[in-house]
Amino acid sequence: MKKMFDIGLNAKLNEFSERFSIKRTETNDSDVFESFGNFVIASNLLEEELENLDVVSTGESQGIDGIIIIVNNLLIKELDDLDTFGSKEKLTVKIAFIQSTIQKSFDEQKLRSFTDEAIHFLIGNVSLEPFTSIYNKLMDNYLDRLAETPSIYLYFLSGKTTHVISDELLTKEKEKISGRIELSNRCNLKSYFVYQQENLKSEYEKIAKYHSVNINFEHNVQLPEVDDIKISLLSLIKFSELKKLILTSDGYLRDTLFIDNVRNFVGETVVNKDIRTTLKDESNNKFFPYLNNGLVIMCDDISRHPVIHNEFILTYPRIINGCQTTNMLYEQYKSDENSINDVYIVAKIIATNHKELRKKIVYAANNQNSIDKDLQSLNDYHEKIEQYYNGMSKNDLLLYFERLRGQHAQVTPPYSKINIETLARVYISTFLKLPNTMKSSALKKIEEHKIKGDVFNFDHDVEDYYYCGVLHYWINHFVANKSILFKSKTMDMHLLMSCHIVLDKVLKTTSDKISYLKNEQNAYNLFTKLTDFLNKKDYLFERKAFYSAPKVTQLLKELGEFK
Repeated sequence: MKKMFDIGLNAKLNEFSERFSIKRTETNDSDVFESFGNFVIASNLLEEELENLDVVSTGESQGIDGIIIIVNNLLIKELDDLDTFGSKEKLTVKIAFIQSTIQKSFDEQKLRSFTDEAIHFLIGNVSLEPFTSIYNKLMDNYLDRLAETPSIYLYFLSGKTTHVISDELLTKEKEKISGRIELSNRCNLKSYFVYQQENLKSEYEKIAKYHSVNINFEHNVQLPEVDDIKISLLSLIKFSELKKLILTSDGYLRDTLFIDNVRNFVGETVVNKDIRTTLKDESNNKFFPYLNNGLVIMCDDISRHPVIHNEFILTYPRIINGCQTTNMLYEQYKSDENSINDVYIVAKIIATNHKELRKKIVYAANNQNSIDKDLQSLNDYHEKIEQYYNGMSKNDLLLYFERLRGQHAQVTPPYSKINIETLARVYISTFLKLPNTMKSSALKKIEEHKIKGDVFNFDHDVEDYYYCGVLHYWINHFVANKSILFKSKTMDMHLLMSCHIVLDKVLKTTSDKISYLKNEQNAYNLFTKLTDFLNKKDYLFERKAFYSAPKVTQLLKELGEFK
C-alpha cells in the first residue's frame, strides 16, 4: 500500500488497525486516522485502553470527529451510565473534543472551524447524540452535584504535518471559548492541544504504560514455583505504594482494575463499618493487616526491578478479591489523603497466563462470599454460557464471554468479547424485541427481566446467547471498519433486532443463523442492507423515537414486509 504517513506513525496505525481488525486500504486512511486519533486521546484521558471506538465517535458529523465525556474517571457512553453514581456522590466532569485531518499542509481554517463547532455544541446550537443528551442532563439535572465547573479540552490532530503553531493562533482560539458569555460559569477551558506527527507517536506510546505498574513490596515472601505460575508473592504493601495501582493520576479509583464491578460496592455493611473505624483511628490502623484479609491480585507477569530492592513490575494487574477493602481504603483516602499512607495491606500477588488456572483462582478467591439461591442459579447459567463459548471450534467465530470483568483483558479485537450486561441488552433487543427499553435506565430494566426469568433462564437454549454474541461482533466490526454508517448512534439495538427478524424468516434455527453469519460476506450483506433500510425510515429519527414502543411496533410491521 502506498505510504501515506511518516514511517513511525504508519507503523502505529498498522498496530492499531490490527488490534481492531480494521482493514487498511488505499482509500480509507482518513477514516482509520480518525478512529486512531479518537482511540489515542480517549485512552490517555481514561488511563486505560478504549475498547469500543464507536462510543466516542460522532460518525459523519462535520467539524468534530470525537467527543469524550468523562465523569469521575468513568467514560459516559449513554444517559444510563449517569445512573451508576451514588445519589450523594460529587461529580467531576471532563469533556474533550477531537478533530482529525490528514491534509499535507496545516489547515488553520479547519482549526478555527473546529473551535466554532465545539462552541456550537456547548451552547446548544448543534445536536450530536447521545453526547448532547448526556451534556444537557449533566448541566440541568446534575448541576447541584458538580464538584467544580466542567473542564473542556480540545484536540486538533494533524497526521501529516510538522507545522510550527503560533502562540497567537492558539490564544485567539482559546479566547473564542473563554470569552463566550453563554459559557461563563458553565465550562472551564483547560487545554487546547495541537498534535502532529511526533506528538501522535508519543501519545500512542504512552498508552502502554497503563498496562503495568511498579510497586515496592516492603515485606514479601516468594512462594515456591509451580507449573503455569510464573511467580507469586505473599506481601505487605503500604497504602502509599498501593495508590500507584488503584488510583488514576486525578485521584479516582481505577474502575477497570476490578474483576467485580467496583460500582457494585455493597456500602455500609457491619464489616465495612469496622474497616472504616479501624482506618480512621490513627492509633489503631497499624493493626489493619491483622484485622483484614487483604487483596488478591492477578497479573499476566511479575518481574523484579533490576535495581530497586523489593520493587516489582506488575503487568496487567487485576484485583480479583478485595473490592470492598479497596473501596474503604479509597473512602478514607478521599477524606484525608495522607492519613493512611503508612497503613499496611496484606496482598497475595499471582502471575499466570494459564486460562483454566486463572479461572480457578478467580472463582476460588470469590466463592467464599455468601450468595443467595437465585444469584447462584444465575451464576450457574452464566457459567453454562461461558462453557459454550469456550467450546466453539476453530471454524467458528472465536468469541469470548466475559463472565467476570478483566477475564479477557488482552483479547483482540476487543469487540470479540461480550460481557453479561451487553449480552443481556442484545438478547432483550432481539429475542424479546424490546430495543427501545435498552436506551434509558437499561441496567434497571435488565435486572427486572432477570427477576422475571426473561433473560439468562435455564429454559433458554444457551446457543441463543452465542448467536447474540455473533450479532454483537459483526455490528462492532462493521462500525470499526466504517462499513456501516448510522444516521443515529442510538439505532444499534434496533439494527440487531432487524437482522434477527430478517434472518428468522428464512433460517428457523439458531444453529442455521450462526452458520450463515460465519461467512463475513453474508453478515456484511445483511447488516449493510438493513442499515440502509433503517436510515431511510424518517419516523425513527424523530425526537426520542428510538426510545418509543409504538415506533418499534411500526418497525416490526415494516420488517414483516421486508424482502
